[in-house]
Amino acid sequence: MSFAGAWGQEEVLRRLEEGLRRGAGQRTLLFSGPEGVGRRRAARWLCAYLNCLAPEGARPCGECASCSAALAGCSLDYKEVAPAATSKTGRAKLRGEIGIDRLVPRDEPGSDPEPLGPWLAARPHGRYRVGVIDDAHTLNVHAANAFLKTLEEPPSHAFVVLVAPGPEALLPTVASRALNVRFGAVPVDAPDMADHPGVRLGQPGVLERAREHAAATAEARAAAEAFLASVEGDMLDALEGAEDLAKAVAAAHDAGAEPGPAGWLRELLRDRPPGTYAAALELLDAYEEALGAYAHAGLAAAALALRLRAILRAGRGGPTVRGLAG
Repeated sequence: MSFAGAWGQEEVLRRLEEGLRRGAGQRTLLFSGPEGVGRRRAARWLCAYLNCLAPEGARPCGECASCSAALAGCSLDYKEVAPAATSKTGRAKLRGEIGIDRLVPRDEPGSDPEPLGPWLAARPHGRYRVGVIDDAHTLNVHAANAFLKTLEEPPSHAFVVLVAPGPEALLPTVASRALNVRFGAVPVDAPDMADHPGVRLGQPGVLERAREHAAATAEARAAAEAFLASVEGDMLDALEGAEDLAKAVAAAHDAGAEPGPAGWLRELLRDRPPGTYAAALELLDAYEEALGAYAHAGLAAAALALRLRAILRAGRGGPTVRGLAG
């Protein structure tokens, strides 16, 4: 088994390879686990293994044309479907969704011209096609229901890989049709990024994206630090900090920061007392949910600033603003 850059997931791939050799196992697989631990790389490895030109026992060789294309994610037998970054009207989405048109043909304006279902059914260029539904937990109900038959029995020359945090994150009808392959956190040696949360959480993929967007990531952290300082000042400082945070979150999303300001806030607040930290995390979750629901970014940031200010002041024994922390 040759797979350069497996990020410490060699044992998972070995077990997966054994199942494939035995011919046992479903052809709808759930690659579950935290973000940035190699689940998408493993999907490309699967395509490489299935279509490698080397003899059995030496697959994937990592050197033939089929392997090279698969491991680079550009094989003609490999296709990823991910949540749309924008709506059909062109509006940016902070929380994506996979709609029905991404999976099955729809005769509607703006629908995907090459949905996954027909692509999987077409004859492969090699032995097998591998279709990946990235962030499969964002499948809406209509999309999931329309694709259940394919998930239950993919075409004989195809595999379907769902990438999601775990079975519990999926619709039950989807989770029940997939074999769960679990990917855990892996040890990370990154002295140049020792204070990045990806090191503590064992997420080399997150670190790779952070390096790729280093300037944006640094700006996101600086924005989080400035916002945290503002909420520990007076109320005017907090509201001004909220305005800056709203701008920084939008800029970080567009620039590919890893993580954005909200992610850095979670990291910066870890040294607070447990009760304070837990309450702050709830506020940050509510803030991101509001943004995902297209709440006014400035108002959502202002609400976060005032509520977080109240919680932090209460945590150090200062006066609180009644009702703001609820």
